[in-house]
Amino acid sequence: MIEELRKHQLMVAIRTETPEQAYMAATACMEGGIKFIEITFTVPDAEEVIRKLSADRRVEVGAGTVLSTSDVRKALRAGARYIVSPNLDEGVVALTKKEGAFSIPGACTPTEIYRAYKAGGDVIKLFPFVEIGGLDFLRTVRGPFPYIDYMLCGGVNLDNISGYLAARAAAILVGSAIIKRDLIASSDWPSITEIAGKFALKVQELYVAK
Repeated sequence: MIEELRKHQLMVAIRTETPEQAYMAATACMEGGIKFIEITFTVPDAEEVIRKLSADRRVEVGAGTVLSTSDVRKALRAGARYIVSPNLDEGVVALTKKEGAFSIPGACTPTEIYRAYKAGGDVIKLFPFVEIGGLDFLRTVRGPFPYIDYMLCGGVNLDNISGYLAARAAAILVGSAIIKRDLIASSDWPSITEIAGKFALKVQELYVAK
């Protein structure tokens, strides 16, 4: 999983008002070349969306905003491959690892980051990334913790993604830069596919340049 994340770099978090919107947005992202899709548990019937997507070989689907062990169980039963949280809950991490899934807990201080790593987090989600210092914070925290894999959550867009990619984190979590509210409201799935494709192209360009 970690090697696939490093290769594709991008994970898209989908947060919509209806499960139908979430599924259509996820499909639009896949058609734009996005491999990792996170369905947040703020989406009504999120586990049903995860179950439907888990049958599609184009995608590695996970659950986001997972705050309890009961939600971990629901997500994994539905077919989620990884569990993402905005915070660190050792119980959530422990159950995720016990069930053989990939754990991405959230943290925003050196103490939280190390605790999340020691608890078994495979990748530590730096959240809220911009507010805690962005790329400068990442460079600083890598000093004492160079062996920890990070996912950058917040602030990325098409204008600054090159800087995020150059940081060589394990992954970059993208939300509203692709899943735009106005496009969701108007069911403009082709435009979401187009934006997702532009993000995916940025990653491809980086690998071609290597």
